This record gives sequence, structure tokens and C-alpha cells, in this order.
Amino acid sequence: MYPIIWKTPWFNIYSYGLLIALGYTIGTIWILREASKDGLPVESIFDMLILQLIVGICGSRLLFILEYTPEKLNFKDFFAFEQGGLTFYGSLISSFIFDLLFLKIKRIPFWRVMDCIGFGMPLGIAVARVGCFLNGCCYGTACNLPWAVNFPLLENQAVHPTQLYESFSALLIFFLLQKFRKFRRNYGEAFLASTALYSIFRFFIEFFRAENPVIFMGLRLSQLIGIALLASCYIIWKKIDRDKKHRILPETDVKTIADK
Repeated sequence: MYPIIWKTPWFNIYSYGLLIALGYTIGTIWILREASKDGLPVESIFDMLILQLIVGICGSRLLFILEYTPEKLNFKDFFAFEQGGLTFYGSLISSFIFDLLFLKIKRIPFWRVMDCIGFGMPLGIAVARVGCFLNGCCYGTACNLPWAVNFPLLENQAVHPTQLYESFSALLIFFLLQKFRKFRRNYGEAFLASTALYSIFRFFIEFFRAENPVIFMGLRLSQLIGIALLASCYIIWKKIDRDKKHRILPETDVKTIADK
């Protein structure tokens, strides 16, 4: 593929890093657009997203090491990115915890902001996974379908382009959320729907991934995390629905209407 997009005598521009940065930028722009439409403090949310980038990278790196090379879990190798990559779920979980603390301190409505993130997150994933494709990582198992791809590092063995599967899935999630927007009942539902849909797509894509180790009952770590996230999204969805303070349109008491 094209792991290096541009070579110079002083530095190289790598497709993996460039597309991850571009994906995060596009996702951030969309999130801030949503926040502005919802009347939220855009500057504070922008500050949160900048700090979240650092937290997310660290969380992503930590989960990657725990999954693939737990024996290398030390300060020196933690930042040795040339030894391996990043794991999305690590970024998602660490960012969620950070956002919860940040928004609580700033006294900004948590689920309203998370909905903005839910709308923008799939766009970031869609672009970032193209970087994985160009880099030749996160590839799939052997495949003889018309869209199979040959990566040089695999000695020209045709494999599933699982990176593009995930990119297309993320785009589909993005468009589905736009359709879902007018049916939202509570703040938080867009983020939960985005996370749940990603977990479902990722669960099935993992069966075609070649490099992820099996952890338990034939499932990979990402699949186990996806199951846990899907269950959590359902539980939180029901909890939010019972709490009327998260209603997008406040419910009006029937008796009050009758008295008017």
C-alpha cells in the first residue's frame, strides 16, 4: 500500500498518522458544529476535545499493549509506537471517563455533549480506518472475493480489506444517525446508538481480522468489549429514558393542558 505518503530528506509523512489526525479533525469539526446548534459552550468543548486526544491516544496504546504484548507494559515501551499501534476501544473508554470528569467539573450537560460526539465520532472512524488500509495494518484473513486486496507484507496473499469494511460501516452509522435524529426522545441516545451500532459492526468484522488473538470462547478482546458496551448502552438507554430531566422536549402534564 502507501505507508509513506511523502518522503523528504528531513522527515516523512506517514499515511497512518496523517489519516488519524485528519479523521480526528473532521470529527471534531462536526462535533463542534453540533454543539453550536445545540447552544452549548463551543470553546469549552473544543478544549475538552484537545485534551481528550491525548487521553485517547494513551488509553488506546494501553489497551493495545495489554492485548498483544502485556510483557512490554512499562514506561519505556509504552511510547514506542514503532512497535505497534493503537486500539479504538481503548481510546473510546478512556475518553468517555475523561469527558465525564471534565464536563462535571465545567458543569456542562454531559449527555447533550455526548450526543454531539456520537454524531461526529463515526466520521472520524471512517477516515482513520483509511489510514490503516494505506498503512497495511489491521488486515483480514485470506479471501478470494473480487474485492480482496494484496498487501506487500503478506507476500501478495489476497485478504479481506477489513479496514475498509470498518470505514464503510462507520459511514453507514453516520447516515443512520442523521435519520435517527428526528426520533430522539432523550439526550444521550445518539451517543449510545452510535456506540452500540459500532459495537455490532465491529463484532462481525472481527471474524475476518487476521491478527487479533482469540481470548475467550473463540472471541477476540474487541468482541468481548463490544458485547459489554452493547449491554451497557442498553442499560443506560433505559435508565436515561426513566429520568425525565434528559428529555429533549419536556413533557407537558395533561392536566395542565386541560386547565388552559
